[in-house]
Amino acid sequence: MLIRRTVLAVGLAVGVCSGAVTACTSDAEPVSALRWEPCSEDRDFDCGTVTVPVDWGKPEGEKIGIAVVRDRADEPGQKVGTLVSLPGGPGTSGVDEILKGGKFSAELRGRFDIVSLDPRGVKRSHPVRCDAGLAGYRPNFVPDLGGRIEEVHSYARDLAASCRQYTGALMDYLDAASVARDVEALRVAVGADQISIYSRSYGTMPAQSYAELFPKRLRALLMDSVDDHSLDGRAFMNSEARAAKDAYGEFAAWCAEDVQCVLHGADVGQIFSEVYAKSARGELRDLADANKQLGPFDLNAQVIQRLYRPEWSKLATDLRALADQPTAGPLPPAAPRQQGQAVPMPQVILCSDWRFDIADQSQWNQLWQEQTANAAPLRAHFAWGAGALCSGWPIAPANPAHRPQIVDGPPILIMNSLHDPSTPHEWAVGVAQHTPDATLLTYEGWGHGMYDRSPCTTGAADRYLIDLTIPQNRCPAA
Repeated sequence: MLIRRTVLAVGLAVGVCSGAVTACTSDAEPVSALRWEPCSEDRDFDCGTVTVPVDWGKPEGEKIGIAVVRDRADEPGQKVGTLVSLPGGPGTSGVDEILKGGKFSAELRGRFDIVSLDPRGVKRSHPVRCDAGLAGYRPNFVPDLGGRIEEVHSYARDLAASCRQYTGALMDYLDAASVARDVEALRVAVGADQISIYSRSYGTMPAQSYAELFPKRLRALLMDSVDDHSLDGRAFMNSEARAAKDAYGEFAAWCAEDVQCVLHGADVGQIFSEVYAKSARGELRDLADANKQLGPFDLNAQVIQRLYRPEWSKLATDLRALADQPTAGPLPPAAPRQQGQAVPMPQVILCSDWRFDIADQSQWNQLWQEQTANAAPLRAHFAWGAGALCSGWPIAPANPAHRPQIVDGPPILIMNSLHDPSTPHEWAVGVAQHTPDATLLTYEGWGHGMYDRSPCTTGAADRYLIDLTIPQNRCPAA
């Protein structure tokens, strides 16, 4: 259900910086104050809309509404200020996260008005919509199983054309820097001189852009499980593959030591290879849907997803069930693609911030060899598919990769686990080295998303956001 936004739209003339990484601050005043109304889903929270230009380079041009939500401070007399929570994805709804109770401690909720948004292109904020037939189809992303980069590029062009048809001009302005400017519009709308930001996973992309563009408007910035936006496409994919190998290796070590693992005593690397071979032959069915074939790409993605919390016991059970699954015959070919109906597809937002140059089949084959060597015993990270698709995306990234260029920003806290399958620890090290006045807190354990990982990580984050206290450099595994 969409939130009913009975609000007064905010007409904003927020100052626009020239260039993607030029530091600036805004001296604009809102034409009218943001009017909060109780959210239709839960009246304990406030909802509203901030109106922003599609193209921040043309502030008087076409506008869209950005859906925002507020969890008011439980202790208003002790309130520190406004904390903006930037969701991951791309494609995660920040509004939904807050409405579902969020992830923050009672202490933090007491001391801040916690505000979040659906980023442009996501759910309530003019969602990216693409042709349903194209969105439901995926070309073969595995070169050694017959995948062709020409087919992937052709599909990317067709998909992008359909997205533009159903989404409009916003397709050119989905990048993290544009989201950062939307956050600045939100700051102006709520009347805060400065904001604190908590960002997680892909949300650290607009967080870094905000620090570049509006450093003096930042009171504090916490980046949890951070993206390294300085990487080129090849480095992006290979570092993701190394993270998958590392996280799977930690699972294998646990299984070798813990008799509760259903694969205890077995070679879990060999078991994955055997399961992968079955999937490559079209002999596997999805454990959640017996009518769905489980192909190699989906198999890899499901294994990595289990490493997020991590869910090692469930991963072992999955692999055992797949290894023991009777051989299934191939399913009939999928029905021809149906066109003419649109569905949300926010995943393509990634192509607005990263550039992947894959010129021909020979180069793609070489990258696949690197990918499988880096990910072994897994064959790929799901970033592989994103990179292949974006390499054929006809819309140039509006916010291409670069090192952060932050001047006069506050001390920044970065948090990352040592064994993160999605945002590798090596990314956090790189961002910390390239970011002025940044401190890296390493959780010496596993998983993706650190704030609520342990009392140590939650306490360190809260003390930084509330008191601006820079924590120790490490938290033990819990």
